[in-house]
Amino acid sequence: MKNFLSMCSDKEVQSLALGKFDGMHLAHKELFKHLDKKGALLCIEGKFDDMCLTPSKEQYSPCALIYVAFEEISHWSGEKFITILKEKFPSLKRLVVGYDFHFGKNRAFSASDLCHLFAGEVVIMPEYRINGVGVHSSLIKEFIRYGDMDMAVAMLGRYYHLQGTIIKGQNLGSKRLYPTINIQTRGYVIPQEGVYASFTKVNKKIMPSVCFVGHRLSTDRHFSIESHILDKEIVCESNMASICFVRKIRDNQSFSDLNLLKERITQDIITSKVILSAAQMIYVDM
Repeated sequence: MKNFLSMCSDKEVQSLALGKFDGMHLAHKELFKHLDKKGALLCIEGKFDDMCLTPSKEQYSPCALIYVAFEEISHWSGEKFITILKEKFPSLKRLVVGYDFHFGKNRAFSASDLCHLFAGEVVIMPEYRINGVGVHSSLIKEFIRYGDMDMAVAMLGRYYHLQGTIIKGQNLGSKRLYPTINIQTRGYVIPQEGVYASFTKVNKKIMPSVCFVGHRLSTDRHFSIESHILDKEIVCESNMASICFVRKIRDNQSFSDLNLLKERITQDIITSKVILSAAQMIYVDM
């Protein structure tokens, strides 16, 4: 990870996009189109950015990423910010930002101020909208938290996914219900509790699945994220798995006995197969 403050000057970079870039969503991709072959991203990360849409930004970036913590530069004046940019990137000719970009102490400087402070070209991107709705990371997070994966994929340009460490479950699935892969994750936005049609990546293979997120109301009431691979028995050779959420099937429910729960899961599997048969594999990116 390249740190802005500790890095030596980079004479190669000629265009630079500035922002948080949480999510690497479609609005960001529009902004990236204005970077040339010698472009880079300066990711300004906040102190409390612990629930991200895309913790691994490198996977979706078209060019080099350079990081800086917001608190390390928040006390700078706008003039100092531009001066340091020029010192770090002496060949810099173009800055690219969103319309709502702010910088400097107390966020006193706006995107338009860059035009006065920076001698090169400044590209200010207008708000990117889908069906009249502005695309923003905060809004995408809300869609995910409410289980609206259709709107999330429309703004991300891909199905939302999270990655985690495979952990031991209750062993009820393999014995009395359906076998599942249980994962523990951190740093990701967690979807609303319920059952989802999904794809799961394990052993370097992407397979159709049905995923449960939430508290196990019918058993121990503990929170879990677990995925059942459809029509396939697998042995996990890796300790990591990724789950890609396509669409929510139903809310979390409590069942009076495990037989009723199994009947409901059987229906979920049938529903998941129908949903996944129409899924756009181009949006499966994990």
